[in-house]
This record gives sequence, structure tokens and C-alpha cells, in this order.
Amino acid sequence: MANELSNLESATKYLSPEDRERFFKMKRDMEKSGTSRKNMEERLRAFLWEVVEADDDEDEYDTY
Repeated sequence: MANELSNLESATKYLSPEDRERFFKMKRDMEKSGTSRKNMEERLRAFLWEVVEADDDEDEYDTY
């Protein structure tokens, strides 16, 4: 079974280059600071959802 962090990293292939860069910068910063794996996963998952929801909001305005 793949771990959650690997799954989150795999999901970055759907992000823009800028968002992908932000994701991995956040991950590196959290690793350096000693953040627990569970907390890292929660924060990175939240970041991905923010990106997805922001993209959905932009799509709604594009259709009108």
C-alpha cells in the first residue's frame, strides 16, 4: 500500500508548474522544521484542495 505522502506527491502532476513548486517548497520547509509526517500530509492535502477549489471558482467565472 502506498503511503499518503506518495499519493499527494503523485497528485501534483495535475498542478500548474507554479503550484507544484509551492507544494514541494512547503514539503521541504516542513521536513526541515521537523513537522510530523501526519501533520505534513494534512497540510499538503489542504493545500491541494485549496488549489482545486480556486481552479473551480475560476472555471465558474469563465463560463459566463
